[in-house]
Amino acid sequence: MKTMVKGPDAATLFWDGLAEELSAWQASGRVATFWWRDDDAVAASPALARLVALSAATGVPVAIAAVPKLIEPSLPPALAGQPNVWLLQHGFAHIDHAKGLGEGAWELGAHRPLATVLAELEAGREIMGDLFGAPFLPVIAAPWNHIDPRLMPGLAARGFLGVSSYGERPLFPPLADFVEANIHFDPSRWKAGARFRGETAALEMIVGHLRRRRSGEAQPDEPTGIVSHHAALDEPSWRFLADLFRFVAQHPAGGWHSPKQIFSPGAP
Repeated sequence: MKTMVKGPDAATLFWDGLAEELSAWQASGRVATFWWRDDDAVAASPALARLVALSAATGVPVAIAAVPKLIEPSLPPALAGQPNVWLLQHGFAHIDHAKGLGEGAWELGAHRPLATVLAELEAGREIMGDLFGAPFLPVIAAPWNHIDPRLMPGLAARGFLGVSSYGERPLFPPLADFVEANIHFDPSRWKAGARFRGETAALEMIVGHLRRRRSGEAQPDEPTGIVSHHAALDEPSWRFLADLFRFVAQHPAGGWHSPKQIFSPGAP
């Protein structure tokens, strides 16, 4: 009777693969940078408190993308006084204006006049600045990671610092003093309810992006972005994020960038 020898499981493959890739960065004398964005903040909640506590415990800065029109009075005090917490602008009202058109969900598309979209985003920036002050960075984290490229010049002209979507840079034509920094891995898969997508996907998406950056197939200076949705994270996703944050922070060739480093690099 043949004895079956089990190979390494998906978790082992991911952590071994990540360690190997970070060591390759170290051998080349470089640091693999990462950043963390969390979406859909509107109010204080136990999940949001857990997110802030995870950031504090691991020392990993987090960019919390809040929806200006939906913000409840409980949110600003829940995030006040947290040196590793920054605020980004998650559109304006998180409304799908492309509903029924078969092209995914879009708030920031050309389904309305671009001037209308830009006016809403300006109004949202005023709300965010008034509520959060200095921790707010005028950066658009696109709802559903969809934003029409034709909005970029108008955003830059109105003083926004940059934009964040999903995928490898550049997704949009580059503009002077306007930063594009995207995210590349979401621990949740969304079909049939949010659930941890697993280490196999993490190996492909996180380690794959790092490898492409190191080889020059992707832009080497775009930090590898991790996005979470605190209200929807299941326990395996929370555990994975905590392990990832600590693993990267403990490796000499891994580092977490703050949103301010990314979107306002010349700031003190």
